[in-house]
Amino acid sequence: MFSLRIVTTSQYQAAPIPGLDTTTSEFRGSNVKRVPVLRIFGSTPAGQKTCMHIHGVFPYLYVPYDGTQPADRYLRQFAASLDKALNVANRSASGNQQHVYKISIVSGIPMYGYHPDEEQFLKIYLYNPNNVRKAADLMLGGAVMNKPFQPHESHIPYALQFQEHMIKGGKS
Repeated sequence: MFSLRIVTTSQYQAAPIPGLDTTTSEFRGSNVKRVPVLRIFGSTPAGQKTCMHIHGVFPYLYVPYDGTQPADRYLRQFAASLDKALNVANRSASGNQQHVYKISIVSGIPMYGYHPDEEQFLKIYLYNPNNVRKAADLMLGGAVMNKPFQPHESHIPYALQFQEHMIKGGKS
């Protein structure tokens, strides 16, 4: 086990390292060009200064899923629509950059209002943590699938998402 007192964190994008990072997106069926890397600065209990680079944790947000359409096709359409909206918003020169790493369907109880039962959500993993807020704004504004979506957990910083990831045992 490695113990580290966190002083500060930052993130950057890097080319994937084979054997350490995922190099292909099974969901998208394409090669991964850039992955997020979380950089943690701190010190060990013995006082040694440390910089740790964390790979394999992707930023995410949730939106409600009504389940009215076949999941596999809908998830791919949703990803393509979100990619297009982000490319337009970012004024991407290439116009076909992929921003969505993968989307999965999860169940949970919404935190807004009273809900007696679990509901289904799309958990949307992005390549770049800097795009989470913009994706949430685009979804809320109806730029994705020509329909407004209420984003959840888009306000949680990437470093805190990593801590939640570790609490859950490193499983996404």
